[in-house]
Amino acid sequence: MAAADAFAAAWRDLASAFDLPAAFSEALLAELQAGYGHPSRHYHNEKHIVAMLNGATGLEFNDPNMARLAIFFHDVIYDPTRSDNEQRSANLLREKLADLVVSERLDRAADIITATNAHKATGDHDTDLVLDLDMAILGQPWPVYLSYAQGVMAEYLPHIGDAAWRQGRISLFIDPTLAHRDIFITEHFKPLETQARENLRHEKAWLSGNMPLA
Repeated sequence: MAAADAFAAAWRDLASAFDLPAAFSEALLAELQAGYGHPSRHYHNEKHIVAMLNGATGLEFNDPNMARLAIFFHDVIYDPTRSDNEQRSANLLREKLADLVVSERLDRAADIITATNAHKATGDHDTDLVLDLDMAILGQPWPVYLSYAQGVMAEYLPHIGDAAWRQGRISLFIDPTLAHRDIFITEHFKPLETQARENLRHEKAWLSGNMPLA
């Protein structure tokens, strides 16, 4: 199934779990598709959301539907020139579903979304699992990681240029991530740790001009 079809099917399943009115659900789906399907989205797109949802299958969440809702909304607003995308995405979630989902549960989903900004352990089981799902791409085989790295680069280059991208990617993401004692928070994702570090070091060497990316 194509990512766009899987995205729509997963959303309709989740909307049914929340008993969202059909017309409202379809209108909100169209908004989500417009965000994630924008031509500027080379990595933070429907495929990324579907990959996280697939990765969530079989994981033991305390509130699996809230986790899925957070996954759907966590990158819906994505502007590489801004640092408040997560908060804006959480605000959009609250705005759209305020009258349809119990406020306490909606707050939990919004908190998960805002936590994807810092990507630090929160002590909340569901949040930490979603954070690791979001970072799981780092621990994939190199060809998969390469596609991810190139996709993120393509999202930033039009806004900041090559030199600023290379410097920022290293200083703001790669080095801080490698400095963590553990990249992954939960035990389920610990097996990805070694590959993630290898991938990050390889990308850093390429960005520094010391080796080819491929």
